[in-house]
Amino acid sequence: MRVLLVANPRAGRVNPARLAHIARLLQSARVEVGAVPASGPGIAAASLRHALQGLSPADTRVIAVGGDGTIHAILPALVGTAFPLAIVPAGTLNALAGELHIPQGIESAIRVAVGGEPRRIDVGVVNGRPFVQMAGVGFDGAAVHTVVPTENKNMLSPLVLARGLRLLSTYRPSRFRITTESSTLSAKAWLILVANASRYTYRLCASPGADIADGWLDLWVFAARSARQTVGQVLALLRGTHGGYPGVHHLRARSAQIASHPPVWLHLDGDAGGRTPATVSVLPRALTVIVPSADKIVA
Repeated sequence: MRVLLVANPRAGRVNPARLAHIARLLQSARVEVGAVPASGPGIAAASLRHALQGLSPADTRVIAVGGDGTIHAILPALVGTAFPLAIVPAGTLNALAGELHIPQGIESAIRVAVGGEPRRIDVGVVNGRPFVQMAGVGFDGAAVHTVVPTENKNMLSPLVLARGLRLLSTYRPSRFRITTESSTLSAKAWLILVANASRYTYRLCASPGADIADGWLDLWVFAARSARQTVGQVLALLRGTHGGYPGVHHLRARSAQIASHPPVWLHLDGDAGGRTPATVSVLPRALTVIVPSADKIVA
């Protein structure tokens, strides 16, 4: 087997010693190892596409060493192909790894990367750009654009948390019109989450019951008439009890159009994604990931 190791040097727990350790573990498993630079989203995807030329998905795996941003950066090179993606969690939050039950320890994650099973999962698309977990519209998008550091997206730092709370206290809702293949919703909302998976940043279960391989997207619209109601919705979201909370609407769709007045920021898997309007869709089972065998899942 051949693996292409994609590592983000800015990810939370990536350093030369850790990468050398990972390479030794792979070599001891009799795996041929190649490296792909991941210094930026465009560069990472282009470098990976180039590295995959002439290789066969049957005996090649891509291993992402980093967090959700690293995975997002290489998605364009993998979506719609048969090349499988394995994950060694080394970011700050590692939400997708948690969704797929990938263990956090390096040795355990490498065992899954080399000996795990392939699974096909869905990929969401917003304005032509892919994401695997969650897209945020409104407050979330503004937080990514204005609060979270670009170089090192440590969303657990006290400074980022303080700035996020300050932004929330001043953020104003926008008027939205969300049109799906079966319904239309107009609402004055401060946040819309487009979920392909159940887990979100800070290990929140933002979309209870969402299935990453069911061919659907779950849209959560947080419409609030007062600051008090917004705070209540935030607390409910933190507890995972926002379904059915006053002002929170849940839609399921395979495609949607999201328009707002005024235009608001978007993010895709925690990376900046421009502004509304947004055309949203799902690509069923468009990505192969390596997951633990069903009888070896580490909780």
